[in-house]
Amino acid sequence: MSTIIINGSPKAKHGNTEVIINQFMKDMKVPCEVCYAANKDYRKLAGYLHQSDTVLFVMPLYIHAMPGIVMKLIECMESAPVPGKAMGFIVQSGFMESAQSAYLERYLSTIARDLKYTYLGTVIRGGSAGISMMPESMNKKLFIQLNQLGSYFESNGSFDQKIAKELGKIQALSKGKCFLFEALGKLGLSDGIFWNGMLKNNKAFDKRFDKPFA
Repeated sequence: MSTIIINGSPKAKHGNTEVIINQFMKDMKVPCEVCYAANKDYRKLAGYLHQSDTVLFVMPLYIHAMPGIVMKLIECMESAPVPGKAMGFIVQSGFMESAQSAYLERYLSTIARDLKYTYLGTVIRGGSAGISMMPESMNKKLFIQLNQLGSYFESNGSFDQKIAKELGKIQALSKGKCFLFEALGKLGLSDGIFWNGMLKNNKAFDKRFDKPFA
């Protein structure tokens, strides 16, 4: 079984998606070929994907949707040339709740079937903001799960549903946690500290309330 993994992040090799792909392949005996949607001619890459038995799209969630570069690539794809080809997805996001990706998951399942691919499912991982900047010790559990998910995929050509379910936790925040985060936000103790730091580092802090499309 030949598999091509599409890194659907605009950051290509510099971001959380790349970390997830590397960990997914870490324990594979024969790592998959990885192509980058950000660096390829969409039509050529779409045609090239037909040479593989399975295509896996790994991407960040962008405002409850896929990145534009992934959409452009999929729009260039034609139906599977022969029966038996498969397509799956791994979606990571900064949202803690995996439910935030549910809208996209339904769309992805439709895309796979419309293109005459067997749909392997969508693995959702929330709370992924900043994993590329964290020390490996802080991501130990996540990396083990991704290693196991990749090994299972190599052996079976599908996702281990038990591992996928674990990666998808937390499904939704409880009312208590929502109240807690709201209170922390009002006190200035939420993850706004992290994001404000990022904005300052990128010289965008003074523009954080801009509304360019208003």
